[in-house]
Amino acid sequence: MNVLFLALGGTRRPAVAAEAGRIVADGGTATVLVRKAASWEKDPLPSGVKLVELSTYQRDRPWWVRLPLYRVPRLLLRVCLPGPLSGTRERVDNAYRRRVARPIDRRLARFYRRDPAEVLRRAVLAVGSPDLLVVADVQSFAPASGLLAGTARTSEGWGKDLDVAFYGRLAV
Repeated sequence: MNVLFLALGGTRRPAVAAEAGRIVADGGTATVLVRKAASWEKDPLPSGVKLVELSTYQRDRPWWVRLPLYRVPRLLLRVCLPGPLSGTRERVDNAYRRRVARPIDRRLARFYRRDPAEVLRRAVLAVGSPDLLVVADVQSFAPASGLLAGTARTSEGWGKDLDVAFYGRLAV
């Protein structure tokens, strides 16, 4: 059985690690899809469980954006404000990034960044054809519902027989 754990928030790490270990022990394959892999260092996954970071399927900032917006201005500041003026240089650089570079970068991002739903879809497809999708935390509910509501999932062949399980607390 190929199981994909969608744990974007990382709030239920011990439960996900235990369940994934149980699936691997039973002979299945388990993949945990997370937003930040660094948050899982405290709770390591059992051997045989694959940890996939969502950002690996997002495009990075291309050189044609990075060079004029970030690299050239920093070089000019380093040349114009050397040595003892480094404190002033850092303040000017931070103000430039906050007021000029980031707003321009956000506007240009629509040309080179992928839609978050497309990133999630690519990550799920890279895992393979999962038999079971386990939504492990609250932060994963909205992306999972968007993923399951998409029409492209049936054309790849993994949406028809996909079972979905949700972790939750039982009210007693």
